[in-house]
Amino acid sequence: MTTVPLSLSCVPGDGWDPAQTGHALFRTRLGVCGIAWGAQAVVALRLPEPSPEGTQMRLLAHARQRRSGLWPQAQAADGLSAQALQAVAGVQWLLAGRPQASDPDRSPPWPDAPAPVLGDLRSLLTLNRWSERSGLPLLDDVVLDWHGVPDFSRAVYQLALAIEPGQTRSYGDLALHLGGKGLARAVGQALGANPFAPVVPCHRILAAQGAGGGFSANGGTRTKLQLLEWEGAPLGDGSSLGLFD
Repeated sequence: MTTVPLSLSCVPGDGWDPAQTGHALFRTRLGVCGIAWGAQAVVALRLPEPSPEGTQMRLLAHARQRRSGLWPQAQAADGLSAQALQAVAGVQWLLAGRPQASDPDRSPPWPDAPAPVLGDLRSLLTLNRWSERSGLPLLDDVVLDWHGVPDFSRAVYQLALAIEPGQTRSYGDLALHLGGKGLARAVGQALGANPFAPVVPCHRILAAQGAGGGFSANGGTRTKLQLLEWEGAPLGDGSSLGLFD
């Protein structure tokens, strides 16, 4: 069994300060993503909605459901907390996809976005956990704020964090690990409410026989399969690696 140690991904104590909150929008290959944070941890991440304004609205609605705060918008990289900066840079690397011989720097065209949407911060990534298989960051050492996350959902997310880029598991795999195949629907519901995508990589969890299954981000299953394609995951035959065996 492989799980993410709690010390890597949870807030050590609470000490919540509403004045030390913030949020930012940032460019990625997929579009404009969003992040919200407190002093110690990342509170929420959001994959792109059809517009940056939509991403911002959904991000802040989710953050405010779980934490009180002022949530000012960062205008530049130096306005991010340390954990938020690492999460943004890591997500930008992740969504750039696997390096290709024709594009070793992984610099695909990114959609334009006006300020204060943050640009490319990948050079500021200092996390040192990378997947040897895919050449992509693992992101399981980003500190996440679990306040308000149900215990079952947290267990699902920690299993998801153990899935490396380019690997996939099924809802049934996670359900068996958590107590029985009858929990597959509950696993899917928890993933649909994932507040930390794509740091918690719910896109790497498929339906039986490799079918895409649902995906709550804009674009649905098409977006999910696009992310998996960029990571080089095997699709279409139900194959995956024995991560939890």
